[in-house]
Amino acid sequence: MNRIIYSVLFILLSINVYSDEISGESGSRGCLKGFVFDANANQPLEYATISMTRKKDNQVVNGTITDETGFFKIKDVDFGKYKIEITFIGYKTKTLHDVAIRPDNKIVDLGQINLEPSIENIAEAVVVSDRPTMTYKIDKKVINVSQQHTSASGTAVEILETIPSVTVDIDGNVSLRGSTSFTVLIDNKPTVLDASDALSQIPASAIENIEVITNPSAKYDPDGTSGIINIITKKNKLQGFNGIVNLNAGIYERYGGDFLINWRKERLNIYVGADFNNRYWKGSFETKNQTLFNDTTSHLLSDGDFNREKRTYNVKTGFDLTFNPRNSLNFNARVGDWNMSRSNFADYQDYTIPVTTNEAYTSEYITDRGGLFYSLSLGFNHKFMKKGHEINSLFNYSSRDFDEETSNQLINDSGILTSGQRSLESGPRKHYNFQIDYTLPLRINNKFEAGYKTRIEDSDQLAEMYQYNPVTQVYDYMDEFRHDVTHDRHIHSLYSLYSGETGNFGYQGGLRGEYTFREIKLVETGESSVIDRWDLFPTVHMSYNLPKDQQTMASYTRRIERPRGWHFEPFLTWTDAYNVRIGNPDLKPEYIDSYELSYLNKFGRNSFSAEAYYRVTNNKIERIKSVYAENVYLTTFENVGNDYSLGIELMLGVDVQKWWHIDLMGNIYDYRVEGELDGKDFSESSFNWNARFNNTLRFGKTTRVQLNGMYNSPTITAQGERDGYFMTNLAVKQSFYKNKLSATLQVRDIFATMNHTSTYEGDDFYSYSHYEPDTPFVTLTLSFKINNYKPERKRNGNMDDMSEGEEF
Repeated sequence: MNRIIYSVLFILLSINVYSDEISGESGSRGCLKGFVFDANANQPLEYATISMTRKKDNQVVNGTITDETGFFKIKDVDFGKYKIEITFIGYKTKTLHDVAIRPDNKIVDLGQINLEPSIENIAEAVVVSDRPTMTYKIDKKVINVSQQHTSASGTAVEILETIPSVTVDIDGNVSLRGSTSFTVLIDNKPTVLDASDALSQIPASAIENIEVITNPSAKYDPDGTSGIINIITKKNKLQGFNGIVNLNAGIYERYGGDFLINWRKERLNIYVGADFNNRYWKGSFETKNQTLFNDTTSHLLSDGDFNREKRTYNVKTGFDLTFNPRNSLNFNARVGDWNMSRSNFADYQDYTIPVTTNEAYTSEYITDRGGLFYSLSLGFNHKFMKKGHEINSLFNYSSRDFDEETSNQLINDSGILTSGQRSLESGPRKHYNFQIDYTLPLRINNKFEAGYKTRIEDSDQLAEMYQYNPVTQVYDYMDEFRHDVTHDRHIHSLYSLYSGETGNFGYQGGLRGEYTFREIKLVETGESSVIDRWDLFPTVHMSYNLPKDQQTMASYTRRIERPRGWHFEPFLTWTDAYNVRIGNPDLKPEYIDSYELSYLNKFGRNSFSAEAYYRVTNNKIERIKSVYAENVYLTTFENVGNDYSLGIELMLGVDVQKWWHIDLMGNIYDYRVEGELDGKDFSESSFNWNARFNNTLRFGKTTRVQLNGMYNSPTITAQGERDGYFMTNLAVKQSFYKNKLSATLQVRDIFATMNHTSTYEGDDFYSYSHYEPDTPFVTLTLSFKINNYKPERKRNGNMDDMSEGEEF
């Protein structure tokens, strides 16, 4: 019912605004409209000023400013002749004489008006320079994706490998400052997919910027231990028809492509896009497992080959409609499908001490997971007369179908299937979000913000299992392992923010309150686990501008990490022949206190930054392993205590020569986890660090070469350790035909050093694994621009902004 009400409100408001617009163009008066663009870059100019002077008495009678598309409209104009002046800071004033509005020509369309920059040669500077790799704002880091050439054929995951704060493991799982718990947004909107799955869906070529928000303000949802990664996709503001097409292909069955087409006519922009990617990687692995059960030590050794394949496609479409400079509506829809398969083929040796068995066999493990997903989003923006005074509303619906099948077969030396099992999990998951945000400017450089948000999540998960019967040689259905679980969660949030500036000092303070109701129900028994809770999340951000482009920033935020639904499920689920899991209905959410202090120094086109951070996680949730049976591990989840991360991130960006730019990035932190499990202390600590070294070399106006190196040090968990690893990537990009066509050749993991080793151990078990993927990966990417497609660039006549121009 709520969804219907929201939709009706949107439609009625839109009809009302549009009817007002039509009424302004009728009657005994006329109307003047048009667009204002940068003459050299062919980009729309927002906030350009249009004034109307009556010819007969030389009196200024009306005026307005352009919106973000460069569009302006002046209504209720008396009939007569006028002089029109168009002005914008940093551009030459343009004057149109004898513009006549008459009864037989009430609506005068001036079309596209081009302003010439007042500073010469700016267009040429735009062509030959690159945008900075990273820029800083009071509460976020913004990574310019166009400079990450070594990731051009990949996804958001590959891009994140090259930036500070983020690490990526062999399976593409992303960690933000050492934590896999973070929130992913796409164009400031939530996604129904898990974080790493969502990031692996988005091609790098479709991304404009990535925002890394480690200490978000109260305006954002507080979910996620380490913050938010916001993916900003490419958009276009040019009039007419334009677009971009990307194709890539490489060894190991790695191929894909995407396109984005825009059509804009005055205040209406319609776009459609699609992408397809197939990513395949293979390699070898070795495992050693040891368990102690009933005074018998069991050993399980294996070595073999692994295969991973991920295939995704997405189709998206939408429109942006600007009714007038103060009202706009946007709609977008996305549908896609993803599938990830994993298989291991290995030789196993199984023996016990004292020796009662000693077996050798072959194992075939295959898992296949994926499903259809889609989302719909409708937003409305209203700007009041005062600049910066506005209200935004957004409704978003997303759904995901999920299916996973895992099979494991054991074949003896004679080629006979001795045991096997199939595990199935399936179920839909739906999200509904509605939010409204209000911004009110107060005095100079001060503003008040407030908003409300509703998040509703419904899911239904069915788990089933079949076991191989060697007597009948068929798979028997295991009723005792069939479980149907429903998960309903409602979160209602209110927030307010106040921010401002006093001289060189900037500040922002906010408070968010959230009410959570969640019920997990086991359908067959009627058992349920319920949470009914209020939480408060304060945030504080401060900045101070020092002389010579230096700045310091400090912040504090409180966040929450809510356990996932299957973390609570109080029943056994077999994930394969050697692993079972059981949830913990008594789990508490993690509460995180995060502190940051940073320093930024810009000197010319160079920059240096240092960010110190301290994060405390209360009610730390750990994945705990124990022995369930001989060579079978049981995984569950426990609140084990607290963990602490104290570290510093450093980044230096330097133009060594006009043609050579380097970025040095490092993250050094001390990690400690303190707590007890079953009455025993398991506190651990480790000193961790990772480094990134990016070189970008520019040869002429059309050639780029990029060489990246990265290292991640060993790190620990409550029960184990992961070894460090190193990787080097190379890319060469060449542009043709006035930058309309480009080709990028990439080589990832040049020296085949991306090996991963990890160990887990407890009083009654030891587990070791080592993976070596087959690398390097070699890929060629072609990119073609239709009608000189360019991503949006806001320009205001400031030289610093203009030097960030079109990239190669």
